[in-house]
Amino acid sequence: MSFVSYAQNFEDVMLWRAVKNVEKGFYIDVGANDPGVDSVTKAFYERGWSGINIEPLPSHYADLLRERPRDINLQCAAGDMSGEIDVWECDVRGWATASNHVVAQHSANGHSGHFHKVSVVRLADICDKYAQNEIHFLKIDVEGFEKAVIEGMDFLRFRPWILVIEATRPNSTEEIHEEWEEGVLSSGYVFSYFDGLNRFYIAEEHSELRTFFNCPPNVFDEFVRFDQLSSELRAGQAEIQSAQAETRATQAETRATQAETRATQAEIRATQAETRAMQAESAMAQAQQQVHQWHQRILQVHASTSWRVTKPLRLLKRLICRDSTAVAGVRKAVNKKIREILVRISERLKKQIFLRKIILNFLRISPTLHGRLVAYIRRSECDGERDFLQGRGDMPPRAKEIFEQLTALVDSETKGS
Repeated sequence: MSFVSYAQNFEDVMLWRAVKNVEKGFYIDVGANDPGVDSVTKAFYERGWSGINIEPLPSHYADLLRERPRDINLQCAAGDMSGEIDVWECDVRGWATASNHVVAQHSANGHSGHFHKVSVVRLADICDKYAQNEIHFLKIDVEGFEKAVIEGMDFLRFRPWILVIEATRPNSTEEIHEEWEEGVLSSGYVFSYFDGLNRFYIAEEHSELRTFFNCPPNVFDEFVRFDQLSSELRAGQAEIQSAQAETRATQAETRATQAETRATQAEIRATQAETRAMQAESAMAQAQQQVHQWHQRILQVHASTSWRVTKPLRLLKRLICRDSTAVAGVRKAVNKKIREILVRISERLKKQIFLRKIILNFLRISPTLHGRLVAYIRRSECDGERDFLQGRGDMPPRAKEIFEQLTALVDSETKGS
């Protein structure tokens, strides 16, 4: 796994190269500033280390309390004496200082700021209270106030393995280490590396670490800058978000296509419904036309002579259909009428024998009427013959002969019929 560097000038890469075999080491950061941005100690904290963070500004101190719970976080300044001091907070993060000369320089360059009155404590006193074990490195970055911090430290009692001290005038490449370096070298430390901003010193008793400072950070240190990693992470997140957006867009397009398909299907169904409606309307129009035609035909039938003439028969039929007793009465009346008509016909045929054959042949069309008429004629003849024979004894012989001939003729006609 690559080492993630948070420091401004790869100071943490150089330190990690020398002490990466130390587990849960201890550090002191004077002028800790932000707990993450440009921090020399954050990478070590992430690997289980802890230490002392000295930060006078309230905002950074609050951040340290929140993000560095394992560390000892002190809101104060380190100096060559204990008391109070004015610290100027510049409008540029990381440029806070207790040096009047630096304040004047920043102000002359157009920067603004304001002072905080904070307590100042000798670094030796802080170490005496909180640094009970080995100190693996001490980092000092106080924007021109480094000499006072170093003079307040007891390097004979407290021996950090490595010192990292900012060695240029704030916001410039001008080196100012001559102001305080003699106190470091005279305390048993050897200069080992300058990175253009900081000077690295190794305690004489840990001189073997000097070999780790013979070259600047390089590819073999297998590190990556936090801002680069953040950019890559943001780029990766952007790609993921882009892919998710594309997926959502594809899904939206799919839903839109499905909606269009459903809309098309709905339009087709609507068209089909309209077609069926038109067909139904056409069928209804045809039915209405047929009804109209039938109505006209009915009106024509009702206006015809035959309909008016047969009106009594229809009334009679309705009466017959309503009452069975009426049916029987009507049939009896009809049969009586028919009998009367047949009697009249038979009487006429007796008087006009020459019509008998013609009428009987005509009535063969209706076998029922024909049979009934013949029966009435026979019954009438038998009754007349009986009456006649009762008085036939008074007839002359010639009349009897004629009567017998007529009787024989009637019988033959009746049989023939």
